[in-house]
Amino acid sequence: MERKFHIIKALKVIGIVLGGLIVLVLGTAWYLNHHWNKLIRRELKSYVQDLSDSLYRIEYKDVKLDVLSGSVTVDKASMLLDTAVYKRMLANQTAPSEIYLVSVEKLELKYFKPWRYFRNNEINAGLLRVTGPSIVMEQDANVVDTSKPKTAYENISPKLKSILIGKLILDSTNFRYKFTKKDSSTVIHQFKDLNVRVNDFLIDSLALDDPTRFLYARNYEIGMKDYVHRTKDSLYYLNVKGIRYVAADQALEIRQVELNPRYEKEAFNRKLGYQQDYYHVVLEDVSLKNLNPKRLLQDQQIWAHKLIINGGKLEVYRDRRLPMPPGDKLGQYPNQMLAKLRVPVAIDTLIGRRFSIHYMETSPESDRTGTLRFSNVNGHFRNLTNIDSLVKKNDHLTARLDAILMGSGKLTAHFDFILGSKNGNFNVSGELKDLNGRELNPVTKPLGKVEIRSCNIHELSFRIRGDERKAAGEVKLLYDHLKIAILKQNKESKEFERKGLISLLANLMVVRDSNPLPGEKTRVTHPALQRDIHKSFFNLVWKTIFQGIKETVGADKI
Repeated sequence: MERKFHIIKALKVIGIVLGGLIVLVLGTAWYLNHHWNKLIRRELKSYVQDLSDSLYRIEYKDVKLDVLSGSVTVDKASMLLDTAVYKRMLANQTAPSEIYLVSVEKLELKYFKPWRYFRNNEINAGLLRVTGPSIVMEQDANVVDTSKPKTAYENISPKLKSILIGKLILDSTNFRYKFTKKDSSTVIHQFKDLNVRVNDFLIDSLALDDPTRFLYARNYEIGMKDYVHRTKDSLYYLNVKGIRYVAADQALEIRQVELNPRYEKEAFNRKLGYQQDYYHVVLEDVSLKNLNPKRLLQDQQIWAHKLIINGGKLEVYRDRRLPMPPGDKLGQYPNQMLAKLRVPVAIDTLIGRRFSIHYMETSPESDRTGTLRFSNVNGHFRNLTNIDSLVKKNDHLTARLDAILMGSGKLTAHFDFILGSKNGNFNVSGELKDLNGRELNPVTKPLGKVEIRSCNIHELSFRIRGDERKAAGEVKLLYDHLKIAILKQNKESKEFERKGLISLLANLMVVRDSNPLPGEKTRVTHPALQRDIHKSFFNLVWKTIFQGIKETVGADKI
């Protein structure tokens, strides 16, 4: 009983001591909150004025420090420019070339160590979250600043030893950038709903020289909300998803880019009333490496080392039953279109991987659609530029492509476009190997009313040179066991039927069933074509190759 009494008494003593400590802590916290809140409110305004030589002042609705939770909250704050001071600096040539106007709904500093701030003049916090910031940055190339430039540390060192923020988060940021060039013309960029993440931000005497940091931080990541844009002709939507800029790598990353038609194929064609290619494009996992942000924002130029696209598809459809479109397609070769692009571009390398390409065409003769399929398409492009100084150094835009044609044929092609050529001069070469000829029937039957009954294509090689008006080259096709059927369509069912006698005569008297024929040399053709200026670059290349194929097999006489 006595032992129980002593235990109860001890617990009461412990309770009193703990209660006293809690009261002491709370009392101290209340005092520190009250005292330090006054200091923070007073010093916050003086910091901004002193560090900017009175160029800026700060206004806010309220500031709250919570010592126990280690947090500081600032409500509805704005950093404003003192225009009188700025004009005086301009006159003295001490004004900075950049000015900022900032407003935020709320600023929350968490895991803040107030004793390090008040005793050691160090700002140390785990997280700074800024809600609803609006930032206006104006940069003027005509402003001359003759004062000695200072680093961020030199600016803060009279009042602070260091600033360390573990993570800086800016949610729903609106950013407006205005750049005035030497000729007084302006460039304006507006970005809405940006999400910014800054990791391990540090300003001290050593941070600027730390090679692992970029602008005092380990990394900056800027994300944009999904972007939707209707094209000028109102035929397509451009959808861009998952936009992110990583400053440490100078990389712009996009999860998906899609050019999506606003109409189904029939409605698309009815709206236009004439032939026009109908596109559906999807690009996956796009990454622009070593992008120069200064050239992009100030000069509106795209300079990057590498553009990588890791997957996607291209679907093209054309209805040949419709009238031809007005005008022609002169001046629309890839090198000519690049030269006309309003935005200066300098991309050293473009790499595309794992694409699928479908080209579909409806024939006016058969009223059927043929489909040409390329799978597992990979491309490697070099020297994509329309900047005159770079074109003078290297005027060749080259491309190397490889793909699987119609599920079996191994296709490789090399393109060489001459940059700066007004006539669109180009060279293309390539080869196709190991294709079962019957795989081409989804194209030859609806578009040519010819069925390939059998054919082993061992190799098709070609070399073509040309411009926007013509093309010529050399085509070699090695094959055997070629048998074809000439087709007609049933008037009622529209189904294809074999023309027996004509097919027999074609196989016996016209079509050569192999190359080389027994006892003969390999046939090599040299097709030359004038371009139909209403049709595309790729149409000219294909027609030239196809002309060489027809001459090789004897089908040009059918």
